[in-house]
Formats: sequence, C-alpha cells, structure tokens
Amino acid sequence: MADVFSITQPIEYYQVDLSRKLSLSMMLNLAILCSRKQGEYLNVGYKETDKRGLGWVILQYDVRIKRRPKLGETITIETKAGEWSSYFANRGFYFKDASGEVIIDMDSLWALIDLESRRMIKLPLDLVEPYGGHEEKRLEKMVRIPKIKDEEPDFDRNYQVRFLDIDGNKHVNNSKYMEWMLDVLPLDFLKEHEPTGFSIRYENEVHYGHQVESQAKVLDNETKHRIRNGEKVSAEALISWDKQ
Repeated sequence: MADVFSITQPIEYYQVDLSRKLSLSMMLNLAILCSRKQGEYLNVGYKETDKRGLGWVILQYDVRIKRRPKLGETITIETKAGEWSSYFANRGFYFKDASGEVIIDMDSLWALIDLESRRMIKLPLDLVEPYGGHEEKRLEKMVRIPKIKDEEPDFDRNYQVRFLDIDGNKHVNNSKYMEWMLDVLPLDFLKEHEPTGFSIRYENEVHYGHQVESQAKVLDNETKHRIRNGEKVSAEALISWDKQ
C-alpha cells in the first residue's frame, strides 16, 4: 500500500493572482514540489533519475477545486502514488486547509522519458516500487478533453518561449502552458469568474526558441484551450468556471 507524503506551507505573494488566491499554474507547481520532495525522501528523486539520463513528465492533470486558498493561508499538500503500468503511473494530490478539509483534489498521469532520445521508456521497478501503489495492466482513463476546432477560437495570441520557461527536463515547464492559456482570456472575464476545476493534457513538447500560439473558446460555464507549436498541438485544456 502506498504511503502518504505531505508538505505544509503558507501561500506566498508570488503564488497568487489578482484575486489574492492561489493561481492555477501555482497549483501545478506545488503538486510538483510535493512529489519531488517525496522522491528525495525515498532516494529515488531527480538526483537518481538525472544519473540515468531520465526525467518524469506529466501527461495530464484532472483537478477539482472546492475553493482556492488565499494569500497567507497555510495549507497541507498530500500525495500518494496510485496504480502504475509498464509505461504510465498515476498519482493523486489533496490540498487541505488548516482544519483538514480537502479544498483541491488532483489526479495526474506520469511517464518517464529518456532525456536524450525524448522517448518514453518502460518504468524501472526500482524507481516506482518505493512509492508504493500497485501494478495494473491498464490504468483508468483520465478526463476526455474536447478539442478546439480550427474555426472556433474566440481569442488567440502568440508567445516566444524564453529561457526561464524551460525546466530541468529541457522543455517548457507544465505550469507555463496554463499561464499561456489563461493569459488570452479577457481581464473582465477573469475578474468575474472563479475556476471550479480543470483538465489539461500535454501532447507534444515545446523547447527553447519555439513560438507557440495560445487559443481559447469561451462557452457558457467552460473555456476550451489549445497551445499549438506550428501545426502540432502541444497541450489542450478544459476549465470550468462559476460566475462571481
């Protein structure tokens, strides 16, 4: 059975948006922080994967938000490994407030890549077994994200990939995609709506020097998003909102 690992910390000023609540991109960064610290605790963290020329990558997040924590609020983030198969691994995250109530519930799907060839590899047992969980031939499917059709976008904008957008796996950090996705939405929309959940799927890597296009389609209580790198779709997302 997988052990629960947790970190506790306050929400800092650089982790919030205009509403002074935890931003969606920082939710992803804090989840990664928690998982990284667990890997270090178990002696199978980035130092071990770096020695082998390997890197963990996120394929998809499915996130349910009861409420976003505010600036200065102390939260606990818990993580526990789920099922894993030959090439994929599930991991869950719970963001809890000071009373222990779950305010953000997050599922994630991971894979391991060879940093030189950029291809997924079969999961080495000595890197996954310390986390616990159990092996399954097939994992449960993540949320299906509806695609944006070429004629649909209400908003789009181009972005140049900068040095500071790149992480230790030598590609754009997963939280940057969320920043690009939100940035194309009108400021009034973001002020008047509160996110209640989102799913984001990563498909093709983006590297330093690339130019990407962020596109968004606004529906009744949802926004659809797509990041394109030329003709390739790099990431897609569906965000749910409540009107304030």
